[in-house]
Amino acid sequence: MKKLTLLLVLIITLVIYISLNKSTESTNYDVDVKDIHPALSDKDSIEVFPFSNKKFASQKLKELTIANAQCKERKLDFNTQVNNIHQILIQALEHELRNGKTRRDLLAYSNQYKPFYDSYDDLLLQAKINLEKEKYDFTTSVDILNEWNGLSVINNFSVINIPIIVLGLQAFEGDSNGLSMGLVLDNEVSKSDVFALLENDENFNTYLESPLEINGSRVLSPSILFALTGGSLNVEEFKQAVSLRNFNVNDVAIAVMNDLPYEYLEVLIAQAVSIEDMPIIAQGRYDSNANLADFAASAHNVKLLQLLETYGVHPTNELGIITGLDIAIMNLPDDVDVYANAESFPDKYLETINYLIEKGYKAHGSRYQMDNEAFTFFKAPANKRNFQSSKALIPELKKALHRIDLADSSNRVIQILPDDSLVSKAIESMELKKAVLSNKSKSCESIQKELLAEEGFLDHRETYDLITRIAQDDDNTAQRLHDIDPTLVNLWRDTRQFSPNGSRETRSDFITMLGEDKLQEAFDYSSSTPLTEFETDRLLLSLLRSTENIIPIWNARSVPTPPSGLLAFKHIPFEKWESLEVEKFDFSIKDKFGNDLFVPAALNSQEAVQLLLDLGLKPEMDKLGLDVLDLLLEDSYENGSLNKSLRLIVPEVEELEPSHYSRIARLKKHFPEEYEKLIQISNQMLVSDEYDMNKFRSRLY
Repeated sequence: MKKLTLLLVLIITLVIYISLNKSTESTNYDVDVKDIHPALSDKDSIEVFPFSNKKFASQKLKELTIANAQCKERKLDFNTQVNNIHQILIQALEHELRNGKTRRDLLAYSNQYKPFYDSYDDLLLQAKINLEKEKYDFTTSVDILNEWNGLSVINNFSVINIPIIVLGLQAFEGDSNGLSMGLVLDNEVSKSDVFALLENDENFNTYLESPLEINGSRVLSPSILFALTGGSLNVEEFKQAVSLRNFNVNDVAIAVMNDLPYEYLEVLIAQAVSIEDMPIIAQGRYDSNANLADFAASAHNVKLLQLLETYGVHPTNELGIITGLDIAIMNLPDDVDVYANAESFPDKYLETINYLIEKGYKAHGSRYQMDNEAFTFFKAPANKRNFQSSKALIPELKKALHRIDLADSSNRVIQILPDDSLVSKAIESMELKKAVLSNKSKSCESIQKELLAEEGFLDHRETYDLITRIAQDDDNTAQRLHDIDPTLVNLWRDTRQFSPNGSRETRSDFITMLGEDKLQEAFDYSSSTPLTEFETDRLLLSLLRSTENIIPIWNARSVPTPPSGLLAFKHIPFEKWESLEVEKFDFSIKDKFGNDLFVPAALNSQEAVQLLLDLGLKPEMDKLGLDVLDLLLEDSYENGSLNKSLRLIVPEVEELEPSHYSRIARLKKHFPEEYEKLIQISNQMLVSDEYDMNKFRSRLY
């Protein structure tokens, strides 16, 4: 249940992301401050940019704000335009491939192409994939998940859960914007589950393109799932099952990648059609495998190479481009520790290298001497990987690598100068389109810089550079940052919390109990064992979702470990605050940094703030980092309208700090009408012109 919840949370989060960033369809976009604002009708500006009706002090700031928002609105549209530019060349390459041009023929144009997000090799591979794709049945309709039998082989894909998952995925149909969600197979796949996959008569080989991925496959289908789970059957059962359906090279490639035993692969290949075709759904980011023999070479499976040879399928052998031996070398282990023990080092690596050498294959690379020792640097022109022979610490393997014949320069692809060919014209057209798009991007960059200057903010790079310099001294960092601006403390803490080098707890028996609704066990654990911060965070989130069931576990904690943060309270409805009060929740809780509930309450509603005040609580104003008044003033600026909670918070503030004055000064300059409303709440909010505006922006905005 816990993993299903996580999957649904991911889906919902991505739906929100798409909806917030969905670009407009127009590509005739000319980013010019003078043109943007007049081009918007009042109605459009209200719907598209709600803040366009803010009462800015200057027209320039208003225009820049709207222009910057339009640039953000079109970020996804930028990706679409990049893809459209790529399509110009891809379609030209497809045309030439249909007319019999070879990879070598088309690589001769590669020097004419200037890298633009994807390499020339990437686009050529995509053209080949597009042509191969015509042989298969693909769909983007996630409704097919409701039709397929046997999906219970995927963890948490049950008859009850699948309709919920389908509903969440429908927002991505045909346009996942490069987003993906990895699935895992169920830990206990039964034979009946595997046989159920074979019951998909009409769409056994239909491939679903969606954000869902599993075990190296970027698509789902009953045939793919069978290839991944068929090993749970014995060989005779597998042979009988395979005979009931047709398979193709894509299914076999996924099976090879996931180490399906040879005796199973032999059966699967015997049932596969068009065994010489190029697998297209298992192509990696760094590889381009032309056939199953290339996959076998990358998996270092000599028996499979020998089997495929009987079908007339051989590893690629294009000197000057790539060979099967290149593929085998590039896929040798990169981790030095693997070579530490010669006795435990798998035989398959040396066997594959020797097999391909004996078959007459060469590799691409160069040899050099260092400290009287010979080394070989292996790198094929049509592969993004490389391998240094110095990594191979096993003597026999190193010896084999040094006896490999290297392809000489006479085999290189001869480049063609620009001519009247379709490919040259496509590349020329791309350059024109790229120039137009680049100008638009530069316009957006200049607008963003001009907006920051007009607002008086430093950009994030300058801000984080400052934080890094101060943190390097490691001497009272938080206090030093607070003295400059409390925002810096919050940003510094965020960088530490989400640092990839930081240790993070990811598993817990207690969390498992909560996820499986074993509430009595969770109660016993909480009352007897101090919870970690991670466990406390998860318990608090569970409390906000199911207050009545979880409050006994929360109150039973043997040690009141502070949570890492309290901002989750910002998003709950006020009715949840009331139910927490009924259940005697202790609203005086503070997080590990000393932040209280007034910050999320103030950003939630006036009612939430009043609830805390009625309980006799006072906002914490003496801690390091942003306090509730700082955040409410920032929120008022960002929204161009005074936050209503200020009327309740301001009377609770005994003494204003420099950070408060700097934020009030910002309101005074950019939204003078809102400043006038603020000083009507309290004359304490009056600021003279000598106060500088704050220069640092919170992550919340």
